[in-house]
Amino acid sequence: MTVHALEAIVLGCVLVVAAWTDVRSRQVPNVWLGLGLVAYVILFWLFGLDPWKAVLGGLLGLIVFLPFYWLGGMGAADLKLLGLVGVYLGPQGVLYSALYTALAGGALAVLALVLRASRRLPYAVAIAVGVGVYEFRSFLSF
Repeated sequence: MTVHALEAIVLGCVLVVAAWTDVRSRQVPNVWLGLGLVAYVILFWLFGLDPWKAVLGGLLGLIVFLPFYWLGGMGAADLKLLGLVGVYLGPQGVLYSALYTALAGGALAVLALVLRASRRLPYAVAIAVGVGVYEFRSFLSF
């Protein structure tokens, strides 16, 4: 198993738990985000991953959706979750994931309008779908 596969598995687990808790309680507990970060540090320590890629990706993940957080369209946990995605995927990966996340979020919003659901959307679901699409496309390019 490659390091990239391990990263994808760990990140996938964090995203599934985040999406599940966001759907059920409309919250993503910080403990899951912290565990995801600790898991990355362990992978970093074991396999000597690039620290600059992780730092730049994490910062870019936070910056990309920061305006939506300031405008109240996204919660702090969603912002932190995308920052964690950036740590795992790096700058390029988080930008593509953010694009796919925005598309998934738009589809989720349309679905919520059709179903007349609550205004507060579980955006961790859109983040999980966006990262999943990015990882699937990355897998196909190997």
